[in-house]
Amino acid sequence: MSGRRFARIAASFGNLSLTAKGILVVSIPVCALLAAIVVFYDFERQTRDAQTWVDHTVVVRSEIRRVRGQMNALEDSIRGYLLTLRESYLEPYWAARKELPRVLASVRLEFADNPSQLKQLAKTEELAAAAMTLLESVRQDAGTNGFARGTERLESAQASIDSVRRQVGVMEAEEERLLQERITAERQAQHRLELAIFVGGLAGLLGGFAAALLFTRSIVRRVHRVEELARSVAGPCHAEPDAGRGDEVTRLERTLNQTARLLAAQSEQLRKAHDDLENRVEKRTVELSQANEYLRQANDVRQALIKSSPLAIFAIDLQGKVIFWSPAAERIFGWTESEAIGKTLPVIPENRLREFEAALVRLRMGESIQGDERTHQRKDGSSLEVAIWTAPLRDASGAINGFIVIDADITERKLLEEQFRQSQKLEAVGRLAGGVAHDFNNLLTVIMGYVEMLIADTQDAPSLMEYAQEIQFAADRASALTGQLLAFSRRQISQPKVLDLNESVAHSMKLLQRVIGEDIVVVTHAEPDLGRVRADPIHIDQALMNLVVNARDAMPYGGTLTIETANVRLDEGYADRHAGVKAGPYCMLAVSDTGTGMTPEVRSRIFEPFFTTKESGRGTGLGLSIVYGVVKQTGGDIMVHSEAGKGSTFKLYFPIAEAPALMAEANARVEELRGSETVLLCEDEERIRKLVYAMLAKQGYRVLEAESPDAAMRMAREFPGPIDLLLTDIVMPQMSGFELAKSVFEMRPEIKVLYMSGYADNRAHAGWVLEPNVPFLHKPFTAAALTQKVREALGMEASHASRV
Repeated sequence: MSGRRFARIAASFGNLSLTAKGILVVSIPVCALLAAIVVFYDFERQTRDAQTWVDHTVVVRSEIRRVRGQMNALEDSIRGYLLTLRESYLEPYWAARKELPRVLASVRLEFADNPSQLKQLAKTEELAAAAMTLLESVRQDAGTNGFARGTERLESAQASIDSVRRQVGVMEAEEERLLQERITAERQAQHRLELAIFVGGLAGLLGGFAAALLFTRSIVRRVHRVEELARSVAGPCHAEPDAGRGDEVTRLERTLNQTARLLAAQSEQLRKAHDDLENRVEKRTVELSQANEYLRQANDVRQALIKSSPLAIFAIDLQGKVIFWSPAAERIFGWTESEAIGKTLPVIPENRLREFEAALVRLRMGESIQGDERTHQRKDGSSLEVAIWTAPLRDASGAINGFIVIDADITERKLLEEQFRQSQKLEAVGRLAGGVAHDFNNLLTVIMGYVEMLIADTQDAPSLMEYAQEIQFAADRASALTGQLLAFSRRQISQPKVLDLNESVAHSMKLLQRVIGEDIVVVTHAEPDLGRVRADPIHIDQALMNLVVNARDAMPYGGTLTIETANVRLDEGYADRHAGVKAGPYCMLAVSDTGTGMTPEVRSRIFEPFFTTKESGRGTGLGLSIVYGVVKQTGGDIMVHSEAGKGSTFKLYFPIAEAPALMAEANARVEELRGSETVLLCEDEERIRKLVYAMLAKQGYRVLEAESPDAAMRMAREFPGPIDLLLTDIVMPQMSGFELAKSVFEMRPEIKVLYMSGYADNRAHAGWVLEPNVPFLHKPFTAAALTQKVREALGMEASHASRV
């Protein structure tokens, strides 16, 4: 049926003229093309609308992010202001407060077509207003009450700020959803446009194909070309039209081809622009997140550094008012942060205010202070020594608007330096005193020896004997004085023993009871399990006597004298503050009185030799110097606590000895002092050598005189008979007596040795210490003391000396 109908249409078409056929053939595809163009422009309008909505959504997202940025700027500016209290940090804050309402108004305009987003925006505006109100109160509290109060208010404002961020996140999420929907709508519109082009081309192709069936063969080939080009619109490749002007169909072909390429290019550009925008938004978001994290870490590090620093760190403005005050500054100076902030720097004493103002002038000119030492004051009024470093603070333009100051407390260091200088001064005076005492002892030895022999030879002349005895008494007094000098200089030969301080105190107090007087009450506190110390018992008795006598003189109207012993431990901190003291266990001997006490000026000089506050004739000024020398010779330390009108306390610290206590030496009296043994005498002082020779020869000994160690060794080597005893001085020019004894021992192992000296050479700042039971004769000496020591030495095994 349809075949016959098509045949009738074809027959009717065939009867038309060629012009009619041409018009008919052309009108069919033209009508199809027009319809396709109408559809194309409709779909293109839809595509543009979709693109417009996408652009609108992107703009809205950007505005919402600006809201987040302004809130971040508000918070960051307030935090910066809290940390520094500088008004320059509030410039972003004021700008954000001014900009945020405009941004919200812009967002509201963009949301005019979206009621749901308008509701969310209204809630955001309400939260933002509340957050700005809280932040403003934080700023006002910080300016009035300082950093701590501002920080508390900021924590409460943080919740409101977080609520704004969450609400902004909700709007961003909604816009993201709308963006995805509109991108999808855009793509669908694009797809419909491409489909419309394809359908329009296909319709034109079919119309041309139908017209080709009805038209003559002259236009069939062109109709086929239109069909092929229409198909290529939807394909990846497009066929190029024939060269030349061509007819209507050719021109239509070129138009369709160019339109397809234009639409494809626009679609690609839109896709690239969208991808680039997404990448830029993501990159910027990451950069902002990293910047916020770096800022937080830097702030944490700064806070940790300031809190953990032992140095006082504070900042002042150009007028000298405090704008920052660290915890260490509060700990060192005593003022709290709230007391210091906003005030003129309180650590400057009144007598140094002009100096401080002059320093401010130099600092404003760009100078800095590097390690200068000054005296500052604490809140309680006490002074302390500090070393100062400064650095300028600058604003955004580079101008100086304040200064950061670091103070290091060097009070303890200055105290140690003063102690070291005092120790050096005492050491120098001690060297001089020891040298003088040594030379004086040599003279006293000669005087006392010849006086003793003079007394023995003047038994029948009472007047001469009386004169000789007066000379002997004066010589004994001079000998005691040189003994004090040697004890002070620590050049006295020391014969230490491991002893109990409690026993030494008990022994000394029996002798001192008559010295103290009945109007002074003596109280003792002895540690039952007191450790042992290694010291010379005579030195301990001498030190205790000097302290007790000084305490008695400080209590002319009576009082209480307290003597205490205890086990103590001196820690590393004490050792660091007192030069020459080692940390460890010590035995403490403390002597306290309730007397007149001492002023700081007197207390600083009490260990100086010959310094005394007593009237002329009552003291030599060597008592406490001797105590100092005795304690230091044992490796200990001495501390003094005294105030005028409140008495004094002397604490002597002796290192606890590791060795057990030695048994007391037997002091059996030698009944027979005469002898006939051969004695090798080595003494470089001629007068002493002649004196000793005379003393020994008078008692029957055979004496070989040697004026030097070389001469003594030569005699020991060449003398044909036995030599029973070597009597040698310790300090001689060529070698010491110890070294001489060692050389003689190698030649004559059976020889005995007796040492004599006023003091031992203080090489390496250490005294000579004899081993137990080694015979020693201290200058000056008497003939009886000499002959008794000779007999003791001859009856003992030879021994050696050692240095400590």
